[in-house]
Amino acid sequence: MSFANDLLTWYDANARTLPWRGERDPYRIWLSEIMLQQTQTQTVKGYYARFLERFPDVFALAAADEESVLKLWEGLGYYSRARNLHAAAKAVANGRDGAFPTDAAGLRQLPGIGPYAANAIASIAYGEPVPALDGNQARVLSRVLAWEEALRTPFDLLEPATGLISRERPGDYNQALMDLGASVCLPKRPHCGDCPVAAHCEALKEEAQEDFPHKSAPVPKKEEDWSILLVFAGDKLLAHRRPKGLLGGLYEFAAVPGHFDRAELSDALTRQGFGGVRILDRLPDARHVFTHRVWRMRGWTASCESFPEDFLPVDSGALAALPFPSALRVYRGIAEELIRG
Repeated sequence: MSFANDLLTWYDANARTLPWRGERDPYRIWLSEIMLQQTQTQTVKGYYARFLERFPDVFALAAADEESVLKLWEGLGYYSRARNLHAAAKAVANGRDGAFPTDAAGLRQLPGIGPYAANAIASIAYGEPVPALDGNQARVLSRVLAWEEALRTPFDLLEPATGLISRERPGDYNQALMDLGASVCLPKRPHCGDCPVAAHCEALKEEAQEDFPHKSAPVPKKEEDWSILLVFAGDKLLAHRRPKGLLGGLYEFAAVPGHFDRAELSDALTRQGFGGVRILDRLPDARHVFTHRVWRMRGWTASCESFPEDFLPVDSGALAALPFPSALRVYRGIAEELIRG
């Protein structure tokens, strides 16, 4: 039997039960695929259900304001996904009368849909035989093929992957490869004795499974120091919305790049437009790792008599309603305690 047939026979008996499995609605498939990018499946389940309850179709999502979308996304990370999700919903609802493109090439024209998501959606929703190459698929296929070249991206395997895909059941095939990589063909100590495609695996024949895939050398993460300041104007805490870019559209507290003493921080806030600044107490340090950078944060409380117009004074109820990034989870929790007094 062929590689695809052996894989699909296993999948029919062992497929994971997931809320989006068996769907043919491109809206739901698209939503799940965007959420699953760089996020664990177990985490996505709850967000997926809450999004569908709040935005049951593409028209409901398109009609929402961005802040409410970001608030519902809060905690999933990689917030550009949420902004692009909202923009794509508007493009489909307003420009295409709710109809998604029916092939991968068309789907890639929508905001936030790259080659992987386009191929996954096109194969599952429309039966287009295109491989959805993610890290799991790349790991499985690099071992099956004993692929000697270093992988910069999973799509380095596009040509051989296209040759292996099932033409009759491409959506199930792609999901089967994902499941195999998640449960059997693990990064370390793969369960080769349980593998339905072991007979096709060149790396296994060489007893070199864990030598694959060969990866390009990782790029070191850039480390950045930040001072995070919970600044109070009277009994209200000050927050403002970040502009476009990293974490754009989310809210944050006053921040100064670098770690400084009280006098330097007071001067820095004054330069940002705060008046009558007093730096008060030190707060715990925090650290957050992004894909390409690390924030090393040092927290402070402060007070002021006046503040820039782009800052919003909030009480505990208003603070809870604002979408904040996970990077500031520690300081948001402290802020909520301080406001409640």
